[in-house]
Amino acid sequence: MRGIAVKNILVMALLCSLCLASCSNSVSYSEDSTDVPVLEWTWVPYDSDVLQISGRTNYEKGDFLILSWSASSVTIAFRGTALEMKGWTNNIVYLDVFVDGEEDPSSLIKLTYSEEDSLNEPVSVPVVSDLPYGEHVVTLYKRTGSNFGDWRVYGMRVLGRAEKDLLPARPERRIEFVGNSIACGCDVLMPVPGQEFDLYFESSYYSYAGQTAKMLHAEEHNICSGGHGVYLNYDGSTALALPVVYNRTATLSLDAVAWDHSKWHPDIVVVNLGTNDFASRMIDSTRFVNATVNFIRKIRSYHPEARIVLLDGPMLTGDYMVKCRQYLDTAKAILEGEGVDELYRFSFDPHGESAYNVYYHPKREEAAADAQSLTAWIRSEFGWN
Repeated sequence: MRGIAVKNILVMALLCSLCLASCSNSVSYSEDSTDVPVLEWTWVPYDSDVLQISGRTNYEKGDFLILSWSASSVTIAFRGTALEMKGWTNNIVYLDVFVDGEEDPSSLIKLTYSEEDSLNEPVSVPVVSDLPYGEHVVTLYKRTGSNFGDWRVYGMRVLGRAEKDLLPARPERRIEFVGNSIACGCDVLMPVPGQEFDLYFESSYYSYAGQTAKMLHAEEHNICSGGHGVYLNYDGSTALALPVVYNRTATLSLDAVAWDHSKWHPDIVVVNLGTNDFASRMIDSTRFVNATVNFIRKIRSYHPEARIVLLDGPMLTGDYMVKCRQYLDTAKAILEGEGVDELYRFSFDPHGESAYNVYYHPKREEAAADAQSLTAWIRSEFGWN
């Protein structure tokens, strides 16, 4: 699901070069101090309880942690001045870096796979440096989707000492988003709609999902994958639709393992699927409704206490939008007839009109508006003030 691309390669290349030039693999702060002790680099392994992990975890493939889904993160607190990360990817991964409670990331890390590196050796990457000596909390946040690359975390190196007691408390509320490229934040940072796709423009943090979780102060699991549908993918295939990969720690990776849903129970599950099914232009109403009903039954079996929200996204327009909403309403009615409770429906307003009934991916401002509307509804409906 890419919208209708307007090819403007020269403009895109210029914009990408400017954006990448402004980003680095570390953020540097400086402050004069006469009380800074002599510091040494200390190693924090991937399985240390000094690291606070958010997202579906995979520890089964070696001496490292694999985080694949969007919005997965690692937080470390330390007393010192600098931090490095030892990591690896099988493709491309972009990581946002947040330092000491920043609202927006201050720097960006790009991990890329090199075919010349036949041993798949991890690399050490600067995260922050030259911080004023003291207590610091740093979060590395996976902003790109599982279908583009896994993030292996071998550990962290701290110039100073990591301290578990300095870690922030985990949010009390939990939200799981299940969706497609809209939840992944595909194109959300693209300056002009319709340019050629570039992974640099994807950010789950600025998607409606990331911003809703932020506004509600909730821990987020974002199980999203571009091009996937509830039964029919954007390319017309039915293999590996989202309900299938929902049970895994990654979308397409050979390193994916089965996820144990008992490890993390959300308070709310927001399911936004259907855009790709309709965008394939081969939609079958019966198969769509049945697939939705079966998927919600599965989610309810994993999370008996969760409120489940069936959401239709902002990209469908015209007849596609009308039919998608009708099909979701039908699925909800069937499930409620079976006694499934705590089911809800919510709809985003479409962002534009399109001759193909599928509009461009939301941009940052549009995604923020969607997040505000969903957040307001959740606060009103569930009392999450």
